[in-house]
Amino acid sequence: MTTSDGQAPDPGTWLLDKIDNREQAVARQIEQTQAEIDTLTARLRELQEAAEHLQITRKTLLALVGEPDAGSAAPAAAIPGHPA
Repeated sequence: MTTSDGQAPDPGTWLLDKIDNREQAVARQIEQTQAEIDTLTARLRELQEAAEHLQITRKTLLALVGEPDAGSAAPAAAIPGHPA
């Protein structure tokens, strides 16, 4: 490898340039990975919230089935048990 003036490049400068290039590439990968983590974290939060809402709905329905309905003489419909 030679420089534009025909001389061999300084090995120290050449090596530092390679390190700089690699460091920049790793920094880009870090940014991309962090963006992916942020996206997955947001998705995880959404799924956890949906699961929590379903648990609340289940508890509410089970509580309503156990309470007598003051406005109706018909017995409350039974909700089948969850297989899990």
